[in-house]
Amino acid sequence: MQSETIVLMFDIIILILGTYALYAAVRMKKTGIPSAILIPAQEQPRIRNAEGFCQKMYQPTLVFGSAVCLYGIADLSNQFVLKQPVVDLLSTACFLIAIVWYVKKLRQVKEEHL
Repeated sequence: MQSETIVLMFDIIILILGTYALYAAVRMKKTGIPSAILIPAQEQPRIRNAEGFCQKMYQPTLVFGSAVCLYGIADLSNQFVLKQPVVDLLSTACFLIAIVWYVKKLRQVKEEHL
């Protein structure tokens, strides 16, 4: 496979992940049940305050999902339209920063509620 095809598939997967994170955040807000992408099903019975967990993770999950979607869009547009290495570098750096921030936030909230 060509490298462009691999990057395209990666970007599509990233967009799907971001969209699903946004969906999971909205669903958690409505139902008060943590998403299985945040807490595995076998750990969910151990949650002391499921609604509190959902409230604390709603906004970070929205921000993370939005950042992931923006990265996917930026990378796709850079690959096919802009073709600027600096845009690729900056968007990848922002994407990695968003992942590190979100994982830290998720661990912090999990420690409070598990």
